[in-house]
Amino acid sequence: MAITSYGKYMDEATSKGKLANYQDYSADTKAAAEVIPFGVMTELTGDGKTVKVFEGGKPYGIAMAQEVHDWVTQADDQKYKTKSPVSVARKGVLWVEALEDVSMTDGVVVDPTTGNFRPADTTTTGVVALPSAAFKTNAKAGGLVQLEINLP
Repeated sequence: MAITSYGKYMDEATSKGKLANYQDYSADTKAAAEVIPFGVMTELTGDGKTVKVFEGGKPYGIAMAQEVHDWVTQADDQKYKTKSPVSVARKGVLWVEALEDVSMTDGVVVDPTTGNFRPADTTTTGVVALPSAAFKTNAKAGGLVQLEINLP
């Protein structure tokens, strides 16, 4: 029987970059050319061996969350450090940050100033469309939303 209520088996997201469900996913590992926050879109650098936060080039994938957050000390640990290995999801459903209110019927664009996501009908200029992505839930601005990607 198919799992239709993921909340019974998998906790809701507390931070971006985490897998949102048990569907199949695919990820590559690249070195970080700079500090990369979890859950943002990345792009390859000129050498093709490292990734950086998306700045308007070709979207490569979403930086997956890999570390457990230290809630006691509120450590600044929700990111990859420069030169560390980065798990970059190229296919799957992940929790990401919505910079504006989004719904499941909206198209998806990436904001090159942050690497986070907006609806396709945004008035923000310079965004890059992700035609192979879809919002799987609704979210308010600044909230977490499930985003399904399928990058080649």
